[in-house]
Amino acid sequence: MKLRHYFLILAVIGFFSCQDETVMVDPPPFGSLGKGFFIINQGNFTLANASLSFFNTDSAKMTNHIFYKVNNVPLGDVAQSMVLWENYGFIVVNNSGIIYVIDKNDASYVGKITGLQSPRFMCFIHQGKAYVSDIQRPEIAVVDPISFNITDKIYTGKSVENMVFVNNKVFACNWSDYYTTKPNNTIQVIDPEVDRVIDSIVVVKEPNSMVVDSEGFLWVLCSGGYMNEEIPALLRINTTSHEIQKKFIFPDIAFSPNQLTVNLTGDTLYFINQDIYRLSIQDSQLPLLPLIESENRTFYALAIDPSNNQIVVSDAKNYVQDGYIYRFQSNGTLIDSIKSGVIPGQIVFN
Repeated sequence: MKLRHYFLILAVIGFFSCQDETVMVDPPPFGSLGKGFFIINQGNFTLANASLSFFNTDSAKMTNHIFYKVNNVPLGDVAQSMVLWENYGFIVVNNSGIIYVIDKNDASYVGKITGLQSPRFMCFIHQGKAYVSDIQRPEIAVVDPISFNITDKIYTGKSVENMVFVNNKVFACNWSDYYTTKPNNTIQVIDPEVDRVIDSIVVVKEPNSMVVDSEGFLWVLCSGGYMNEEIPALLRINTTSHEIQKKFIFPDIAFSPNQLTVNLTGDTLYFINQDIYRLSIQDSQLPLLPLIESENRTFYALAIDPSNNQIVVSDAKNYVQDGYIYRFQSNGTLIDSIKSGVIPGQIVFN
């Protein structure tokens, strides 16, 4: 099963685990959060138990439910993603159809963007424009991040997930589409000057994550479809010509690679395929052995600390109980682990 959120979460609603563990955390901060990273705890679909955590890397302490503790309101139903822009953090709450805007320095409420149906990811173009993808609508919303208003819509003809702004263009993943028969094996190219789709690149089914390397190439990780329709692949795309220049095929159609990320220098890629794998952008084949084995953990989200190349990964456990965040040295040595919230998803460095 490769549709990791909607189908899997629905399947586990109603199942409760008694497993628990005592973990010390800091009291709720009401000043500067300091150096560290946010964790977007997605929560369970329809249960409205999403939450926001913050890990301070200087003190090595986690503060869970920080959005609620600071603002005295719940985050909502399925916190999908977060992006930082200048002094603000934009938290996309999928099933609630809103984007909360907070001060990234203290997590205090600033405003919200409404009028969205099922928002997933946000991509900034410049100070006055950002794109918001939607899993249920064949369009991208154009929003003003200053006024928090929707200013336009870009018709895509199919649902859109992750987006990357590079080389003055937006590259958008077309993911699994429940509402039309449109193919989900393309990367659409959008010109943000005119807010229009200008090209479509055929890749492998269900492109789920993208990064840009130090040479300006776009890397796209494709799972092959949540029903294992195609063999997964990792592709390198020229952002000028839109040509696929490299294609790494995974050895098994049952594999489900996801969470492609890159280090600060842009020369090393990481991804999850049950375990955590690493490869150089100069490598000629996929790695045969993992850098970090999952063992009995359910690795779910992945990020690389831009200050020291430490590997940060979440463990979703059984998708009902609180998950964990693990930190590893760049060589795969475990540093520590600490409890976060239910289904710890995207990890965003402050």
